[in-house]
Amino acid sequence: MSQKSDASTRPATLAEGLGTLDSGAKLAANQLLGPYRLVRQLGEGGMGVVWLADQLQPFERKVAIKLSTRQSSSGPVNAYFEIERQALAQLVHPYIAQIYDAGMRADGTLYFAMEYVDGSTLDEFLIEKPVSLDACIALLIQVCQGAHYAHQRGLIHRDLKPGNVLIAEVSGSPMPKIIDFGIAIGVDTARSGTSASAGTRAYMAPEQFNAQAGGLDLRADVYALGAILIEALCLQLKIPLNGLDSGTFRGLLSAAGTSANPVKNHTHVPANLRTELRRIPKALRSIAIKAMADDREQRYESAVSMADDLKRWRERKPVLAMQGGKLYALRCFINRYRLASALGAATIAALIGGLIVASYGLRQATIAKAQAELRREQAESLIDYMLGDFAAKLEPIGKLDLIDGVASRALEYLQQANDSDLNSAIHRAAALRTIGDVQTRRGQWAQAKATFALAEQVLGKAEAANANQVSPELLFEQGQVAYWIGYTHYSERDFNTAKIHWQRYLALAEQLVPLTVESGLGLNELINAISNMGTLAFNKGEINWARDLFERAIVSQQTGIKKFGENEKSLLQLATLISWLAKTQETNGEITNALASYKLQLSTLEKARNINFENVKTRVNIAYATHFISLLELQLGHSEDSLKNLIFVVDELIKLTNLDDSQMQWARLLAVSRSELAWTLFFRNENERAIEEINLALKMQKQFLANQPSLKDQRAYAVAMFRKAIFLSATGEVESSRVLFKLAHVNLAKLHLENPDDRKTTIAFTNSLLNFKDSIELSENALQALNLLIKLAEKQEEIDVLDGLVRANVVLGNIKSAIVYAEKLERVKYQHPQYRDFLKKNQFGAIQ
Repeated sequence: MSQKSDASTRPATLAEGLGTLDSGAKLAANQLLGPYRLVRQLGEGGMGVVWLADQLQPFERKVAIKLSTRQSSSGPVNAYFEIERQALAQLVHPYIAQIYDAGMRADGTLYFAMEYVDGSTLDEFLIEKPVSLDACIALLIQVCQGAHYAHQRGLIHRDLKPGNVLIAEVSGSPMPKIIDFGIAIGVDTARSGTSASAGTRAYMAPEQFNAQAGGLDLRADVYALGAILIEALCLQLKIPLNGLDSGTFRGLLSAAGTSANPVKNHTHVPANLRTELRRIPKALRSIAIKAMADDREQRYESAVSMADDLKRWRERKPVLAMQGGKLYALRCFINRYRLASALGAATIAALIGGLIVASYGLRQATIAKAQAELRREQAESLIDYMLGDFAAKLEPIGKLDLIDGVASRALEYLQQANDSDLNSAIHRAAALRTIGDVQTRRGQWAQAKATFALAEQVLGKAEAANANQVSPELLFEQGQVAYWIGYTHYSERDFNTAKIHWQRYLALAEQLVPLTVESGLGLNELINAISNMGTLAFNKGEINWARDLFERAIVSQQTGIKKFGENEKSLLQLATLISWLAKTQETNGEITNALASYKLQLSTLEKARNINFENVKTRVNIAYATHFISLLELQLGHSEDSLKNLIFVVDELIKLTNLDDSQMQWARLLAVSRSELAWTLFFRNENERAIEEINLALKMQKQFLANQPSLKDQRAYAVAMFRKAIFLSATGEVESSRVLFKLAHVNLAKLHLENPDDRKTTIAFTNSLLNFKDSIELSENALQALNLLIKLAEKQEEIDVLDGLVRANVVLGNIKSAIVYAEKLERVKYQHPQYRDFLKKNQFGAIQ
């Protein structure tokens, strides 16, 4: 969920403490200003003074308080302060300092309290704490992302510079925080050309200090980011900078030489710097000079475009700022893949030819063993690329058939290479595993099984021939092959055979752990193996076993995080494991435990999002977690909390689907969340809003039915119709309600008949039986529902099943049986509004 700023997190206003304070009065340490106690002055400038303070209520924390000075109390300056206050209030981003409180003093000057960042400015940080070039670029990418976030909300900072980027330590890693939006301006105002010139000259774009037609736009900040980049690079590489201005920055880059257009009039650049500056990678110099182009049309169109180019440099991919042509692109490609430097059909043909040569070289190993070994390594490296990374690129465009020739020739080569050398066997098994992976992606299950079996044979021979040698690499590869063999059976729902192979994977991972303590490879494999067994147990209906496995996996993952540190990947893996635990708890009827687990998953995802705010997938997962939290809140009778969470989910998913309307899974979750929102609104007697939301849900779900709908799509549509029927009945539209009830009931009956083993469909169908009162007697419906629910309860007593059993037994007059199930619901604090209303209407007061 997004961060909130409300009465529970904001302190009381400062106004009481400032109302009688003369604007010229000297502030002093220990002085109280409303709920704050001043500690020490942090800085002072033309726009105001900043103090470190202790917030005393409603809870204690350090804050930075900025107050305007007497000299800055004019209307325009106050307007700038007001912009900063309003701007920061809406900027909630890990790379931007957050505002907590703001207001106006008695004399009309403004103040605000903001997040205190305990750290150095970017330039001080790079001088005091040397970091690698890669880490430096990572920080600058985050600065660009923070600036882009502000731009998306219509704000231009206008004073981006190293001094306005503070570096804080978060979980042992540096994190930038952009501060001081004191001269920030809205995009519309900037474009009008009416804004006054403001900023720091060394980082100002030409149009910022020389008024130009069209005013300013977001690219003024891009220019400043380019200046920050080159200064940061100089500081990181300890290249001396002495009071250089904006023009000199551009001159520095041109003097060092880039592929971009040279900057004129740079004769003032110190000669001794030209050689030094060539130590900066040429691609990074090109990125900076593109960002700082005099003509803003030549700059990056956005801060995130600049961040993307910096990411390309980190990933050794061609950067857009370079104009190095094919040779430059090829050099970057080779840097990434080394031996696997091939693309397209011509390369596939070359690879096939290379495999033929390698096979021949292997057969002639007695004559030229060294040459054969080299060719073997080259061939297997190329196999790994062509059937791995290259296949991944072909899959989304449906072109995996292009590598059939490679796979066929690779299999021929690998079958010939049957020596018992351990390293050779591991390489061959890995190559075979890659081929099997591609075959599974193409749905070629029989071929994949044969390929994985061959890999297992290769490793088995090598293990027998090297019985006295303990090899972590062998254990790892054996584990991978065991996983894939199990996966082929799991995908065909042959869970018993899958279990045999995944138990072997788990045993191999346990052996690998003590051999790879420093790298953590074995621990990671162990976590994967345990979680695989957990999903298998869940699908077999062995819920308690699944819960125990996921609890074990979570403990192992937390151990790994404690040892190796917290990062985005480890947090996302932890969140996934916690979500599975929550799912098992929910299925087992432990709704309070499940709610706690989903909330833990949510907080873990929010940590990951703070590390990488641009990861859209994390935002989607946050929406999913919040969706499940809302459902459980409703089951516990917390309709207000459920409503708040569902409103957040719907709003967030609308934003996400607007970003990428091709992601149908997001749209499906949005439709279901709208349906759940309508359901919650109905129980709060907000019938008009409920009908509005259910109509939107039905409209979306009807679209999903138009193109090969899944069972989930059809069920969701029928459930939404059923809910709308209930809403219409409550508002007196009896005839319309009856028609919808019947339609929903018929659809659910059809789905149940076609999918008798699907529990969710059966539960939805029984719910319609217990509410449908048209052509059949309710008691007959209740008896049918009871029989279906008893069968479900024999395997697993989920909350929805118990709810249905209570209601069916009450309708049929089986009060003793109803009490048994009601007591079970009472023990888990089940208080769903529909269930409570039913008990009340039927005067079922057996549970006191």
